[in-house]
Amino acid sequence: MTDRYRITGGLALAGWAVLQAAPVVADMQRLDDSVLSDISGQSGLTLEMDLQMTADRLSYFDDGEGIHLEGFRVGSATDPDGQAFHLVKVDIRDDAALNLGYLVEDRRIEFGDIRLAGAPGLSMGGLFFDHTLAGSLTIRPGGAMGGVGYTFDSAYTMTGGRLGYRTNGNEVFLDDITLDVEALGVTLDVVGSALELDAPRVTGSFAVGAIRYSNNPLNHGNSRDVTTGAELPSYGGLSGAFDLSSRTSLRSGGRQGQGLRIDHEATINSAHFLYVDDGNALALRDITGHYRIEDLRLDVTDDWHGRSALGLTLGSADGEFNIGAVELGASGRSLGAVNVSFLLEDQVFNGRNYTNAIYLQGGGHPDAGEQGLRLATEWSLRLADLSYAEDGNRVIFSGLQSWGRGDVTINVTKDEVRNGTRFFDGLRIGFEGIEAGYRINGLRVGDDDAPLQGGTELLLALGFYPAYDFTLNGHVTLGAGGASGDGITINSDIRIRNGRAALIAGPYDDGAGEMPQKGVWLTDLSFDAHIRDMTVDVTEEGLAMVTAESWSTMDVGNLRLGDKLSGASFGRFIAQKYEAGSSMTIMPGGAGDVCAGGTGATADACSASGGIWERRGEEGVTIKLKQILARAADENRKNSFAWETNRQLGSDGRPVNGTGTRLELNDIYTSDGGDFDNDGVDDNTFGIRTDLSVDVYQTRVVKKTDGPDSLGVSGARGDEKIMDASAAAGYRYESAPSDADLENRPLGFAVRAQSRFKELSINNIDLVHPVGGAQTVVYGVKMQNFDIKANLTATPIP
Repeated sequence: MTDRYRITGGLALAGWAVLQAAPVVADMQRLDDSVLSDISGQSGLTLEMDLQMTADRLSYFDDGEGIHLEGFRVGSATDPDGQAFHLVKVDIRDDAALNLGYLVEDRRIEFGDIRLAGAPGLSMGGLFFDHTLAGSLTIRPGGAMGGVGYTFDSAYTMTGGRLGYRTNGNEVFLDDITLDVEALGVTLDVVGSALELDAPRVTGSFAVGAIRYSNNPLNHGNSRDVTTGAELPSYGGLSGAFDLSSRTSLRSGGRQGQGLRIDHEATINSAHFLYVDDGNALALRDITGHYRIEDLRLDVTDDWHGRSALGLTLGSADGEFNIGAVELGASGRSLGAVNVSFLLEDQVFNGRNYTNAIYLQGGGHPDAGEQGLRLATEWSLRLADLSYAEDGNRVIFSGLQSWGRGDVTINVTKDEVRNGTRFFDGLRIGFEGIEAGYRINGLRVGDDDAPLQGGTELLLALGFYPAYDFTLNGHVTLGAGGASGDGITINSDIRIRNGRAALIAGPYDDGAGEMPQKGVWLTDLSFDAHIRDMTVDVTEEGLAMVTAESWSTMDVGNLRLGDKLSGASFGRFIAQKYEAGSSMTIMPGGAGDVCAGGTGATADACSASGGIWERRGEEGVTIKLKQILARAADENRKNSFAWETNRQLGSDGRPVNGTGTRLELNDIYTSDGGDFDNDGVDDNTFGIRTDLSVDVYQTRVVKKTDGPDSLGVSGARGDEKIMDASAAAGYRYESAPSDADLENRPLGFAVRAQSRFKELSINNIDLVHPVGGAQTVVYGVKMQNFDIKANLTATPIP
């Protein structure tokens, strides 16, 4: 460990105190006569220091358990053997305030390994932080509570920053970070047994030039590969700004004996955030909100399996966030606004109590190498509401609950096979034995007091179920670089067992207390899904996802109607999918002008056909799907569908798969209907194309029968439903609604869809008997030139 420094000015004793407060071990150097002759006797102190410092280990102990930070180094960011320059200017003002002006150049702070004393063979990986920093700090006596305490004013600018995480020689890091922060009037007080830090206003801005990945151990913190000179691949860049206030309370004492308790609350006065991919941005604008964290404890302890860990356990957390506009693409058009409120708190789900805790451990995936991170995780989302608003209309996904427990592993990996496990370039997020679930109570359209309604099943096309219980294993690896340039490449292997997923589900609480959800359920579900080289890019159109290859098998033991455990079964269903070159693009803007209930490209033509001309506004979401169903490559990679009934019962009274009669549609694939490029194989580039345009919009709802409805509101068949806050039920029926009435039609979750394909083929349709085997019923089915349109709106129906 070496350093050198020079002190000038009239407060040498204060300079000595500053040096002693820093974690530096060094010898003071005698100043010769020529240096002493330069001291003018002016007030203040200037400290210059070139610093290189290393330590084999820094340790923290809690109730006899320890965590070790190994390979600690402070020095130059550009030269592993070099020193970082520090310049500090100290003055004391007339009001006894201490002023510090500082400059830090080319500094790296690094930990090579983070280990737990109870698991010495495993490492959490290494961290490094490069930066140049210039700023000022003023410390005044007296805090928010009076004379005992301190008040701080701080402002600084960071440039040339890098923040990285490293495992087994591979690393992911934020590159070219700039940060400007100003925090005025920050107070520090001792209140009872707590240390209170109050920041009435913190403002700032930040930018990350690129998020980079390296699988070359020699690169360590370099933006370019030291072997080839090529720029390292990038996930894209980030930027944003913030204006917030916060209050933090620190107390001694963990969840078990020694440790630390943290209580924190903050208000986001304003903020924005941008993710930039090759010049195109995904922007979150006009962010506001607040959150509160209560009783967060930090302990060095054991998790529920007795493994040594750094435990973070939460009492509760709640908050609300608003995003005024979500913008996509080159035009900066808005998808709409998003609001989310949440409450994390202990709760019983399915007869089991869940809390909120993360236990940090070393190791990661056991085949990825010694270094990595394992998070034994448990969560309990007691309640959350997610709302989406566009063109002033709002839909609320109400009553979201989620729970789970299991291990999450994090490693930075490279493309290789180690000990029989397939790894890919990127940040690998693994899932091991996660038993989890979620459910949604229903939709509310308009406001929080609107009646619950269905409609979440409209999201099934995106793979979202209204309710889902499952056991999860597998991984998702996020690689750097998209289809071209910046972006993200995803490789994943997911395995779900013991699944119960709702295709359609009623509410779990209609206001009279919790009850079993009724619906149509995929139960005894097994699901294996694999994705290879799916690129994610922000393009001029929107957010584009293109998959090189994907295949999956969904085995539904019972398709049940009613209760998910005991409802009547339609039998077993098996669906296999194999796609190559499929894509999805999410674009701003919904359906635009729509003729609902008729045909016509203009308002007059639509009205003449008996339809209603709807102007659904500028905001909304359009999703373009292209599914290329490929010819069968093997028994695991093919498109097929099977239905099995009349299965024999096992000794446990449950149906035994494979003992019944099956109807099989085998080797389903798309094509363009001909070999247009003369390669001897029918082209397959068009696939099945589906456009979904989603808006929140008013729609015409008419009464189906004469007399009172289920809420006692009377009307005649054909009367139109009009929302009326002065009415007892919030609405009334009108046989001849006025223009003013038409402005108060019910809001709905509106979806306009169009699906089309050139050719869809089924190689063979078989009947399979458990004794007689397979018999082909139909050999060769082709359907051509389909174009199907639908216009659906989900509204509350009493």
